[in-house]
Amino acid sequence: MARPLRFKPILYSVVIAVAGLDIYWHLYTGGWLTNPYYRLNDPDIVNLVLAVLEPILFLVVVAYWLTTSALFQRILFWSFILQLLICIGFGLVILLFVLTWHARLM
Repeated sequence: MARPLRFKPILYSVVIAVAGLDIYWHLYTGGWLTNPYYRLNDPDIVNLVLAVLEPILFLVVVAYWLTTSALFQRILFWSFILQLLICIGFGLVILLFVLTWHARLM
């Protein structure tokens, strides 16, 4: 008999998937994923971490829904927390840009 669906794993999965797709969209449209001249000593190494981490987080979601075990539920929860921290980091960078940007008039 199948276990009933619970709200928390659905919420965690949706947040991880939507945030991951949004982050990958920003990496792609910003040119980072399509730039042939990127090198590992680039100061923007955070993008490399995100490009590796987001598919792993998405695989955690898939693994949870294939097994629905207690172990994967804990891993899903910590993946959700990690994704929230990444989103907060993005938000803070955008907020910092908005608060410090000054238009240059000629």
